[in-house]
Amino acid sequence: MSEIPDIEAMLAELDEKMNTVQALRDEAVASTYTGSSADQAVVARVDGLGAIQDLSIPDAELRSNHPSALGGKILEAINSARAQAVDDSNAKMIEALPGFGS
Repeated sequence: MSEIPDIEAMLAELDEKMNTVQALRDEAVASTYTGSSADQAVVARVDGLGAIQDLSIPDAELRSNHPSALGGKILEAINSARAQAVDDSNAKMIEALPGFGS
């Protein structure tokens, strides 16, 4: 006959993990990451969840003869900052909750 699982212990463990995830989320919201376009012209700052906090675009870029290139630079900067945020968040999640992502 198989043992009946300890539901109370399982719920306590789940609650602990949920609290850990919430703490990591709160920490991510308070963290900032900076990325830039390949030519360093555009700089973006995001929080640990990837929300844009700041975008720096020099006047020269705004007045360029090739404004169509600006969109790509903005995306590069934002994606660079977000990639850092994701990498950091994943590393913290794996450390806090072994087995995450496997």
